[in-house]
Amino acid sequence: MEKRGHHICKMVNYEVRQRTTQPTSRKLQGKIVTTPGTRDVMIYKNKDKVEGGIKSVAQAAQKIYDLLKNSDSESYVSKKLINKYKLV
Repeated sequence: MEKRGHHICKMVNYEVRQRTTQPTSRKLQGKIVTTPGTRDVMIYKNKDKVEGGIKSVAQAAQKIYDLLKNSDSESYVSKKLINKYKLV
């Protein structure tokens, strides 16, 4: 089972979740090797993954808002989230 990540926000029945890994460094043959950290932002509908590989939370929120516009459910989105993520 794939780890879903941490819950960021919810719009109607869609969720934005984010999984992060911290950068690490270790010694390998006397040299310090660092691996960069990553951040994966994903969109879920209930427990099903709709889309992944998004760069930022604001982009994911905008994609959800566009999906809700197409289904005429944009009136159910909180004004607080619209102002926070500057959704259009």
